[in-house]
Amino acid sequence: VNMHQFGYTVEKEKRYRVNVKNVRTRQGTLNRSKGSGAFIFSNPEENNLYGTKFTRTELEKSGFGWVFDCPGIEVEEVE
Repeated sequence: VNMHQFGYTVEKEKRYRVNVKNVRTRQGTLNRSKGSGAFIFSNPEENNLYGTKFTRTELEKSGFGWVFDCPGIEVEEVE
């Protein structure tokens, strides 16, 4: 409540989509199951079963922090 009263804003953490470079099918995007939390590579679109946009913290906590330094992976900032 005070945040609105005094004009504070909370900066949201950036979100990223992780893609394998040079994959010619649409199955090269990191996805996480919204039910189990398991990761797979699949379609880039989010749906009610899978999420495709992650914060850096989420990726690091899940063991995917290496994607930011891997030349075979493209990390794209998304809204």
